[in-house]
Amino acid sequence: MAVDLKRTVPAATSIEHRKSKPKPNGSLIHPRMTAAKVGGEVLRHAVLILASVIMILPFLWMILSSFKPGDEIFTSSFFALPSHWVWKNYVTAWHAAPFGRFFLNSLIIAIGVVVGQILTCSFAAYALTWVNLWGRKFWFLFIIATTMIPFESTIIPSYLVVKQLGWMNSYAGLIAPGITSVFGIFLLRQFFLTVPRELFEAARMDGCTHFGMLFRVILPLSKTVLATMSLFAFLHAWNSYLWPLMITNSTDMRTVQIGLRYMINVELGTQWPSLMAASTLIILPVLIVFLLLQKYFIRGVMQSGIKA
Repeated sequence: MAVDLKRTVPAATSIEHRKSKPKPNGSLIHPRMTAAKVGGEVLRHAVLILASVIMILPFLWMILSSFKPGDEIFTSSFFALPSHWVWKNYVTAWHAAPFGRFFLNSLIIAIGVVVGQILTCSFAAYALTWVNLWGRKFWFLFIIATTMIPFESTIIPSYLVVKQLGWMNSYAGLIAPGITSVFGIFLLRQFFLTVPRELFEAARMDGCTHFGMLFRVILPLSKTVLATMSLFAFLHAWNSYLWPLMITNSTDMRTVQIGLRYMINVELGTQWPSLMAASTLIILPVLIVFLLLQKYFIRGVMQSGIKA
């Protein structure tokens, strides 16, 4: 049987040539690009680690100072361990002011603000997304533009309104100015835009009202974004200082941030160990809330994309 060498040899050569070609994922393709990519990842992680250390250092100094004697806070190294651990600083800080009442007040205010923002921001975001309003985009941009107005320019009008309503030195006066948030409206609206339109139309065909659509369909799908918004609202309400200071005139209605002023003695000066101990106690609820909502917070930020 005759063999056609002219046809066989090129075929074999082409097969060997294909075998010798490196695979796309092999180590022979773009070694410089691989090294550059690894170098970029190392540089990025180094920058992130450095930034994390810089942010952690003040908290580390605060915690270490809360266990030091008063004469070691500024004389020894900032991040040196105490010569002996003074646990009594926490007891002194707790009894320097009625912090039990302050914690209760701050917790009630923070929960009230979170619940209020979930309701008002959900209604506003739903209307700006699904309700056929005239000039819907214009109203959305108008609401976003209010973020350029500083809080200090609205605090006096807010104070006068609360005073006319008779809400001075009350939980209603402390909670009312924070029950809505432009950031919360923006965050929820951006997520609502990602909900498929077909889902909304199917619910409307089944006879679902706007309230039913919001509470039965949209909000159950928005748990991660709601957790993100709740975390920001809780943090803002918990750290509020100027507004509670203005409208409260009794110790029973003070908050934890105002309670830190009790660590400053006119005659003896600032009690730094007690102040650091009280600051550590005040930060703990925020850390606990963040740890509980951490995975929802990260997922919510990723899901709420920027859409027009």
